[in-house]
This record gives sequence, structure tokens and C-alpha cells, in this order.
Amino acid sequence: MTHLTKAPIHPDHFKNHRLLLKENEADARARLRAFWANSSLGRPAVLANVRGQVLPPAPPHPWDDLPAEERDWLPEVAAFGTDWWLSHATEKYMGESMPRAGGGVASCLGLPAVMAGATYHYAKDTGTAWIDPIPDLYDHPLPKFDPAETRTAQYRACIQAILDNVKGRAFVNPPIVLDPLTSLSLLRTPEQLCYDLVDRPDDVRRWTDALTELTIDLYEWIYQLLLKHGHGESGAFFTLMTEGRMIAVQCDFAVMLSPAQFEEFVMPYLRRTTEYLDFSMYHLDGVCQMRFLDQLRSLPKLTGIQWNPQPQDGHPLQWIDAFREIRKRKLVLAVGAETVDEQVELARALGPDGLTLFLPQFDTVQQAELAIQRIQQAC
Repeated sequence: MTHLTKAPIHPDHFKNHRLLLKENEADARARLRAFWANSSLGRPAVLANVRGQVLPPAPPHPWDDLPAEERDWLPEVAAFGTDWWLSHATEKYMGESMPRAGGGVASCLGLPAVMAGATYHYAKDTGTAWIDPIPDLYDHPLPKFDPAETRTAQYRACIQAILDNVKGRAFVNPPIVLDPLTSLSLLRTPEQLCYDLVDRPDDVRRWTDALTELTIDLYEWIYQLLLKHGHGESGAFFTLMTEGRMIAVQCDFAVMLSPAQFEEFVMPYLRRTTEYLDFSMYHLDGVCQMRFLDQLRSLPKLTGIQWNPQPQDGHPLQWIDAFREIRKRKLVLAVGAETVDEQVELARALGPDGLTLFLPQFDTVQQAELAIQRIQQAC
């Protein structure tokens, strides 16, 4: 059981929302609502951004010399970063793309492991955050959500700083989180977790269940804060906005699992989390995860699939039959492609209902408008 009651959203909460950096927002919101309802307003929802100018160098600050692992938790850094970006960014949000702000701790996805007591470090070459494994993890008490815990309170303070500085220009994204089994693989190392699935399955289940509840409680705690300040939209990490709670449910570690293991170790998290959320989209990380499609379809509250093939899997037109299988199961679908021509063919083959297309970035507004027009004509 979670510690927090799911706060209801008033039916009129989003009625008069206005994001100052978004043109044609009312039309975009209507098209997004149609997409999430497995329908459309005549064409797929499309996310199309026009490149802006490079941000100017930021002025020096006292925190510049601090390690990135410390800067992550400073509200003043979150406040400055939010206002600086929103004040200087010239990117254009076309179609159903929406401006958003949010806080990233441990590259965002490492947040559940950190809240469970882990430390982390940033790789100097890539800037990616890596969780430091805990060898005797299963001897530790199970992690629980505690709003008074130092890290939790610091994270909330950073979100509050973002809310104070966004000033109506963008929506504020709730926490972006990694799934519990993949988080556990970071805490134990992927190699050790493979052994644990066979040798210590009860410990794996105990910890994934605990991480699931911790994540939901943390998300709801922050979401209630967002609602209080007039927000409540969600965009996960792929910026496809919803009016309500939404997480990109996923399991990157599932590429190493059989369907039977997926049922045992992943489906309880997916079932619990999708039942909590207002909307959910499974981040299908690699086409090898298509073997779990029927299991995913059995989740009554799963809304859809975000297609995320690996480079070796080829361009999306090779997978039209797979997309049709997803749509036959009444799941909405979000697909990216490298060229507008590919997106046009996807729209022609799949139709407009329940489909979102991630377009490549454009250099001009005219290019983006032409691409959207071509997609609409293809339906």
C-alpha cells in the first residue's frame, strides 16, 4: 500500500491552461487528448521542433566549481537553470510539441535507486550518472518513501524552485524514473542480478515491490505539489504530453528475460503502476521486446507503446506489421523516424487514430509546417 492517497484532478483543471512559449496550444491540446483516447482529429499527433539559437554562456556562479553530484540537489541551481533556459531559448514548438521544464537527479532515471539509499557519480566523458552498487543490498531494510528524509526534501525543494521560476512559460514535468528491476540491476550490477533471479528470487521480488511503492509514493507527492501550483501535465522523457499522471513504464533489463521471467518479475510492477497512473506508455526498448506484446496487452490500464528500436533494428517502415499488431491490440503507438518521407509512409499505412509521430528537428518553421501538411494529406 502507498502512503499517499491519489489526489483527484478536477475536470476543469486544464481548461484554461496557457503555456506562453506555445502557439496554437488549444488545437495541440485537443489533438493530444484525441490521441490518448485512441482517436484523432484527422491526422496523427506530431512532435516537431524547430532548432533555436545556441544559448549564450551563463554568468559565473558560486556553484560552478562544485561536483555535478552536489549541484543536482541545490534549489538555486534548479531555479537559475529553469529561468535561464526559458528566457533565452528560441526553439519553436510545432504540432503537438510542448515546452516543458523539469529537474534531473542522477540523469533523472537514477532517482529511484538514489532514493533507496544509493550514491552515484557522473562519468567525465559522457556526463552519464552511474549508480554505485551496494554489495550487501539484501541485508538492508527495504526502502520506503519518507518525505522527511534529507534527499526527498532536497528533491522537492528543487521542484519548488522550478515551479517558482517557470512563470507560465512551460509545463513542469513530474519525476522521470527508471523501472524497479532495472534500478535493482544498478544496485546489484546486471551480472549479479542475473544470478539473483535464479538463486534469490524472493529477494528480487521483495526489492522490486518496495521500489515500485517508493516510486509511486514519490511521484504522487511531487504530483500533488504540481497540482497545487496549477500544473499537472506529464511528458515522461520523450516529451509526449498528457493532461494527468503519466510515466514511461519500461524494463530495460527485460532484454535478458524470458516471457516467463517477465511475467514473474516485471508484470507485477507494470500492473501496479499502470493502475495508479492516468495514462501510461511502455517504452519498448528494442524489437526483441515484441515477444512480451501479448503480456503487455493483458494490462487493462496500459495506454500504449512507444517504439524505440536499436540502431541495428532498421528503419521503422520495416516494422509495419509489428505496428499493426500493436494497433490491433487497441494500444496507442508513438513512433520516431529519421526522415519526413518515412513519417508520411507511416501515416499512410497506419492511419491517424491512436498514432503519434516524432519528427526530426527542422531548421525553419516552413519546413516543419510542410512536413505536418504532408502527413495530414497522407491520411
